[in-house]
Amino acid sequence: MTSAEGSRPPPVLYYLHTFHMVALEQSFTRAARRLDLSQPAVSAHIRALEHYYGVPLFEVRQRRTHLTASGEALFAYINRVFHLLDEANQVLEATRFGQHGLVCFGASTTLGNYLLPTVLGAFGRAHPGVKFEAAVGTSADVLAWLKADRVQFGFVEAPLHDADVQVEPLGQDELVLSVAARHPLARRQRMSTADLVSHPILRREATSGTQQLVDTELARAGAMSPTQLVLGSTEALKQAVLQGVGLAWLPRLAIRHELGRGELTSITVDGLQICRTLSLIRMRGARLSAAADALVREVGDALAHEPISSADG
Repeated sequence: MTSAEGSRPPPVLYYLHTFHMVALEQSFTRAARRLDLSQPAVSAHIRALEHYYGVPLFEVRQRRTHLTASGEALFAYINRVFHLLDEANQVLEATRFGQHGLVCFGASTTLGNYLLPTVLGAFGRAHPGVKFEAAVGTSADVLAWLKADRVQFGFVEAPLHDADVQVEPLGQDELVLSVAARHPLARRQRMSTADLVSHPILRREATSGTQQLVDTELARAGAMSPTQLVLGSTEALKQAVLQGVGLAWLPRLAIRHELGRGELTSITVDGLQICRTLSLIRMRGARLSAAADALVREVGDALAHEPISSADG
């Protein structure tokens, strides 16, 4: 093949497939039958390849079709090509059914810290070929990562409004007025909004979307409690409550185990229930892979089995 010929496009895979079949069958006639082609068509494919490479690929000896030395060299490479294509088909088939691939997503703190580890553990065992990269931050962080193309989708717990982003509700999480089981108020189990005003509470920082929701609902009910202490994360708030420091509105997802073990008690406030919607976000029009879609369904199912009633206090 001359340098001028080297600038031409390589032979199409269709012709190489014909070459591969002739080499395997050692016959133009049998290859034509296997490929459902006419024998002249098979011969034309081989002539096109020989013209492109500038060497003969087959020779006939004792009425059998054999590869030439050049044909043997090409056959070795074509075998590798078709083996790789078979592997690609298997991988893509597995990806299509959610058994293979990389799922890169973001999650806000309550979901990322308290729900997803359980979901991902079970999901990973059922989908061993799927790899995960998860980033955990605030809902605003997750939105920024999504728009910067750092994640494929996100799970958030704060309301978001962006024209470029599609928001799909997955479930709800209740904010529970919580107290340590040994705290004097734990025996009350219920209180009125008027009672609540007289009890200082532990709060998240003012920029917290969850705290903003709590304060909005407290103000609407006329039950805005004074602040005893401000802490910078849900986990810090939970630990302070467990130590008996005071009361706090905590996500049920974050304290479900402590409630179940009797370490924390929830107090029902008459006429007041604070819930937030947990949502999937993705760029508008973006499609999830099969593996990502399966994970989203698992998260939705897990949320559906979480109680949102405060009746366990």
